[in-house]
Amino acid sequence: MTQPIGDETFFEERGFGKLIGFGMKPGLIVVDMIKGFTDPSMPMGSDLTEQIRNVNKLLKTLHQMELPVFFTTIAYDDDSLADSGIWYQKMEGLKTLKTGTDAVNVDERLDFRYGDGLIVKKYASAFFGTDLIARLNANHIDTVIIVGCTTCGCVRATAVDALQLGYRPIVVEDAVGDRSVASHEQSLFDLRQKYADVLNTDEVVTAVSTKYTLDSLKK
Repeated sequence: MTQPIGDETFFEERGFGKLIGFGMKPGLIVVDMIKGFTDPSMPMGSDLTEQIRNVNKLLKTLHQMELPVFFTTIAYDDDSLADSGIWYQKMEGLKTLKTGTDAVNVDERLDFRYGDGLIVKKYASAFFGTDLIARLNANHIDTVIIVGCTTCGCVRATAVDALQLGYRPIVVEDAVGDRSVASHEQSLFDLRQKYADVLNTDEVVTAVSTKYTLDSLKK
């Protein structure tokens, strides 16, 4: 009796999962590492301590290389959440993400510095309804390193949009997190096969540190 092949082999045999690689200049997108998502006591939160540690490693490298860093947050100004469209009808926890509350602030454990961008979004993708494209283009960024949360939601949406817009997405598997281990793992599998390169923190740090120099990035 023939044994069924595993998913990895199945996709590899059909040409999925090819590497895109790094381009001329990378930037880092830190997706929604805000209190509303990093505090396990919040309705939308989970424990992302390990991910925060790895994001800080990447921040250190990007800051040292003087490469652009963009943080995102989700914040709603309208008391009725009209600026979330109908999304809040699907996820009641969005009601906790009100402008001016601590829930929408970047987690203070992260090295969020003056000069790092802060993009306020209303939906999943960091690109949808924001000026992220203009910021990336102004900085001549062609490669986006994506970290944050959640893997199955805003991280995945951002990576898919990045690819569709012509950027090279690099998702850092140990610097993204989710409320569900199953959703996290399946999303990373899907991203790796179809939408992004999926690397770990050390691989990204090594790649950025060896491929680029301050002089080459300023040309």
